[in-house]
Amino acid sequence: MTPVSAFCLLAAVCCKPGEAQSDQRSAPAPVVQAAPAAVAAPVPGIAVVAHPPPTPDLASPDEMRGSVAPLVDRVKGSVVTILSTKFIRQISREDPWSQMLREQFGLGRGAPRVTQQRAESLGSGFLLDTTGVVLTNNHVVAGADEVVVRLSDDRQLAARVLGSDPATDVAVVKIDKPPASLAPVTLGDSDRVRVGDYVLAIGNPLGLGQTVTMGIVSAKNRAVGDKLGDLDPRYQDFIQTDAAINQGNSGGPLFNFAGQVIGINSAIINPGIAMNVGFAIPINLARQIADQIRRSGHVARGYLGVGGEDFNAIRAAELHVPFTPGALVNVVGRGTPAESAGLRPNDVIVDIGGRPVEGYRRLPMAVAAFAPGEKVKVTFLRSGQRMETFVTLGGQGVGTGGEHLFLGIDVRPLDVREVRALGLGAGQGLAVTGVDPRGPASGLLEEGDVLLQLDGQPVTLDRLRAVEQRLAQGIRSVLLIQRGSTRFGLRL
Repeated sequence: MTPVSAFCLLAAVCCKPGEAQSDQRSAPAPVVQAAPAAVAAPVPGIAVVAHPPPTPDLASPDEMRGSVAPLVDRVKGSVVTILSTKFIRQISREDPWSQMLREQFGLGRGAPRVTQQRAESLGSGFLLDTTGVVLTNNHVVAGADEVVVRLSDDRQLAARVLGSDPATDVAVVKIDKPPASLAPVTLGDSDRVRVGDYVLAIGNPLGLGQTVTMGIVSAKNRAVGDKLGDLDPRYQDFIQTDAAINQGNSGGPLFNFAGQVIGINSAIINPGIAMNVGFAIPINLARQIADQIRRSGHVARGYLGVGGEDFNAIRAAELHVPFTPGALVNVVGRGTPAESAGLRPNDVIVDIGGRPVEGYRRLPMAVAAFAPGEKVKVTFLRSGQRMETFVTLGGQGVGTGGEHLFLGIDVRPLDVREVRALGLGAGQGLAVTGVDPRGPASGLLEEGDVLLQLDGQPVTLDRLRAVEQRLAQGIRSVLLIQRGSTRFGLRL
């Protein structure tokens, strides 16, 4: 058992026991890029992203006369329960003995038996506006065929998933026929959150019904690598809290004491190892993802094309330059935006598009905040001298693309970075970008899976298309699949 349970990443963990699971694929290490000839220049103040209004002064429990009930009364109507249902299609074939008897008596082959299992999961969410848009976790609604939103007054309303982003575990749901009395939340500014601020978590843990817990912000900018299922480590920037979070809280809001949402409750440390160590997605990150999903239905992130490490005092001494926190570039990918912008190994990136880069881990987050094709300013140090350049970012995760196959899945070829990370050859391997809930692969394959081998040979589009004819002839095949850090075989 891993030390951390992502109760929203794995539907069985963040929902009721026995529920269907949903994994997310971890992506290869990012690469960074820059613009043509770098020119030494002073760095002007850059304000690219407008912040919300300043956070109001936060009240303390003492100032609330020993009770947070007035605050709870003000915000609880914005919190909802999300019930999602997935119909898992299972195909069972006749055993070899029965098949032999059939053939001996001239009865032919038995037809495959198709059954459906109903898997239900439970999570939380909160209303973004009066039109019925709800923000939650991807793992709460991943692969759902039916979604129902239950309001705080127990009204149940049919809803649909507008889109989701497995890499950050954010999803947007829309109530089909929203009533007129919806009470949306007020979003805060997670960049202004301080360690030690009081917070409230509201959700539906363990199916008990709406529950309020209280704590403080224990830490910021937390990254726990691959311990949280397959959530992409590049985009982990959690708010850590000791407010009690349990299965079913996934997707619910983390409020500050001004009644503003500062995060989406998403994961917990395994209670068998630790108590009250929970993680919330910062609302500023979730807001960016949700805005893209509402505009286009998918998430597209900027791509720079560099690899590197944190720039620290030891590396500064080795390079004989003054130490300034930043991202040290070790590798610049060929043909990448970084190369075109003039970035080189040993450059130290300290700002991109007005976003400070205090270490290499912050660089992918900063780059991903911009859209593919966007031109942004990069400030960096070269041999201790402050310089700046402009880079036109490439793209990753732009739509699903690829091809639709008979299995009811959409696939795309792997890019160069993914092929290299998996040890495959050029043109080998396919990423699953969508699964038809009514198709043969429903319940078997998931978005984010990587198809590696087919009958012991590297997967290609042509080989996968040929499987259809072979299945029609009764010839079965075995797919080798990678889901996150796990590999398994699937017999078709």
